[in-house]
Amino acid sequence: MKKIFCLTALLLIGACSSSTSTDDGNGASIDGPDSLDFSVSADFEASATTSLTADLSKTATGQCEDLDSPITREEPVLEDGLDCDGDGGIVAHVTPSQYSIAFKKIVLVPEDVAGEDAASIDILADTGTLTDSEVIDFTSADPSETLLEGFDITAMNGSYSGVEVEIYYIQMTFSVAGVETPVRIYMSDDDFEAEGNLGHHQGDITLIGEDGTELGWVDETWLAANLAQTRGEEQNGAGGLDGFSGHVRGFFGDETFWNTVDTTQSATQDIFTTTLDFDSVLDFSLAHAGATGVFATLGFSVADTFFYEDCEPQNTEVFPGFFPDTGGEATEECAEWAPLAPTIAAGFSAISAL
Repeated sequence: MKKIFCLTALLLIGACSSSTSTDDGNGASIDGPDSLDFSVSADFEASATTSLTADLSKTATGQCEDLDSPITREEPVLEDGLDCDGDGGIVAHVTPSQYSIAFKKIVLVPEDVAGEDAASIDILADTGTLTDSEVIDFTSADPSETLLEGFDITAMNGSYSGVEVEIYYIQMTFSVAGVETPVRIYMSDDDFEAEGNLGHHQGDITLIGEDGTELGWVDETWLAANLAQTRGEEQNGAGGLDGFSGHVRGFFGDETFWNTVDTTQSATQDIFTTTLDFDSVLDFSLAHAGATGVFATLGFSVADTFFYEDCEPQNTEVFPGFFPDTGGEATEECAEWAPLAPTIAAGFSAISAL
């Protein structure tokens, strides 16, 4: 079986093909989410507007010829209906009815240059433990909606190269074997004393009940009827053995994905950490602008945020959608699937002293 091990990715900020406009609360327009736009007032530097590379887009827009040869698997950026690798399975995307990410930390990263006086800026301060993670709900596919009305970052002054995030889990509700199902995929390992010995390993998948409690671990079928109340060998996937903890990882990802530098976090007990770099440095010179702080607004879209290869082509009447076992989407040789991150357009504008 082929599993997608690259989250095309697991992004806080991505690019999208559509364009909308929202207001930043101070009267400035924020265009997005087709780019990461830094809307500013006063006399900010020219670098206050930048956009992300196409590589960071999770939006399904690509064609087969966009992939490097030889094509051994499909990619999440492809349009639905393609079979680039000729294995009989076609690209498919699902828009979850609910989508959540549990963040342990989100920070703006200062540019790494000699003499740089910028400090990392907490968008979400470290919550201490994974179980204290801030769960942010993305519940709409409308890219014009605003996740956060706005927040002030009064200490932001300098140059920033990207965003760093620590993630506990991704949770999304979508149709699994014809039943609308809340699915939680663990990105961090909480089976340590400091994290409460909760028993989850990186790559584990559990189903969630209406009351928010876990119904049990999934095996390769993903079916509620086959859930295990205690994690066992049946829940081990292609993620391999964690060399630090000795834990066998779950069904999401493979050894190539989990053994990359970003995902091997021995010093922090296998907490999933990744840094998303901006195309060009974001420069906020508050003294130059005469500003006292920064106001930020985020717009988002969760459209097409679960990718899979439909191993029963064209969503037949027998298997209309993601059927992990009987349809083959998680067990056949063609199987590829991955949760994708919401597209977020961020706008920042100056706050001037009255």
